[in-house]
Amino acid sequence: MPGQESTDKPHGQPRIHPHHVQDSRNKINRTVVHMEEHFEEAISREQLAVIAGLNPEHYSRMFSKYKGVSPISYLTGLRMEKAMELIKHSQYSIAEIARRVGYSDPYHFSRRFKQLYGAAPTHFKKQAWPRVIALEGLGHCQALGVDPVAVNLEHTNGYLRVPESSQILNISPDITPKLDINQLLALSPYAIVTSNPLLEQQLVKVAPVIKIDVLEDPIYKQLFAVAEGLDRELEALAWVGSYETQCTELRSHLFGFMGGERVAILRVREQLLQVYGMLNMGYPLYHSLQLTPPEKISMQCICNVHFHSSVITIEELPFFEAEHLFVVVQPDDGANKQWQGITQTEAWRNFPAVRRGNIHHLDVGKWLSNDPVSITMQMHEAAEKLMRRHRHHNYPSRMQ
Repeated sequence: MPGQESTDKPHGQPRIHPHHVQDSRNKINRTVVHMEEHFEEAISREQLAVIAGLNPEHYSRMFSKYKGVSPISYLTGLRMEKAMELIKHSQYSIAEIARRVGYSDPYHFSRRFKQLYGAAPTHFKKQAWPRVIALEGLGHCQALGVDPVAVNLEHTNGYLRVPESSQILNISPDITPKLDINQLLALSPYAIVTSNPLLEQQLVKVAPVIKIDVLEDPIYKQLFAVAEGLDRELEALAWVGSYETQCTELRSHLFGFMGGERVAILRVREQLLQVYGMLNMGYPLYHSLQLTPPEKISMQCICNVHFHSSVITIEELPFFEAEHLFVVVQPDDGANKQWQGITQTEAWRNFPAVRRGNIHHLDVGKWLSNDPVSITMQMHEAAEKLMRRHRHHNYPSRMQ
């Protein structure tokens, strides 16, 4: 009879015909295929035994013999493997993942999951990288430990590290650029980060939109807005704690030799000059390092909390007196010609920072970014330039 063992017993052991062995394996494999194709459905041992053509007890023994575990344990492992894939690579809730792998009760699912992996499914969900498209906000994502699946071309320079795994998107800087929705859909994003509110109507067709308000503080407001959208508030708190520790250490070093000496930022373009306030390029100097701005900048920031910069002529530079001046020259011939002309003027020669030799040049490509990661790098660069200058000079007191 097929499936029965031979009763011939040479040397006291039963002899099993090879045909019977293969037949038994085929029966077990049919049930394995059924489990793999229907793991999200309710499956019992009795149903599997029917598929195998065996009685339930004999089926369990045969399955354990060939697979090393019981059929229900095998099904549980299969379901948990599928669940782990969904946890790491989908936006579904734990309850939805439980349902998709065959558990109507998410609490029962969580208990079984923890038994197998040693931690609750929520732990692994928080550890997984959400699939994020960063039209803006690459630095915000990376501060939270998230490497986006796609990054806009504008983030391919400066201090930010673009992950090798990230697809580069070439989206125009227009106020309302035309997006390739199919290209974005193909990336299956969990969320899209942007600072352009006019894009929201197009982007919501693809995934939830996380908006960065450019007028908000990039670390204490923008970062936490992105963290909330990605369910990574704890990572945001940890990052800010590290950032504040670095700020405190750098401030203590600088204050020891700078005291209240003033610091200004001048940006040179072909057609105009700008003196920056406490936002954007000013943030790492005036907020992170808490350096002292020129009095006129302080007053302008009091009058307008969103004050960005003042457009000035070289003759107006004395209104922004400072003992240290950071200079950002645009990398083009027109700006360089403008810069050469500035250095020949009386207003420039008489400026306090110029007289003291405290001019610090910055790379515009690294200082236009205004995200948490870039700000941290910018404040370290600025502090290093100031401390390097101090190692070669002894500064007279500002009151002298």
